[in-house]
Amino acid sequence: MAEIIQFNQYLGKTVNTSDDVMSLSKTDIHKVEKIRDSIETALETFAISENMPLTVAMAAGRYAAMRMFQLQGRAETMAFMNECIVTAELCDDISKQLDEDA
Repeated sequence: MAEIIQFNQYLGKTVNTSDDVMSLSKTDIHKVEKIRDSIETALETFAISENMPLTVAMAAGRYAAMRMFQLQGRAETMAFMNECIVTAELCDDISKQLDEDA
């Protein structure tokens, strides 16, 4: 998960990109990736060390949902969470397809 990937080729339709994403500089994109990766690594490390991956996922999801709602509102938060699930589904589908091709 070290880079931002556009999955529109797998969706079969154009993905609408917000103006916020379009206006990010390469430096800002690198900063966002670094923050995301460090948080994901810390959460994964904690989930493994405590042997409670669901608890860690739920705590992180709760924090994310509540904080994003405060910052962006319900519609944007729900849309983001939905896109995260779609991305996870696409990753699973691609992984399965690669396993079948091997």
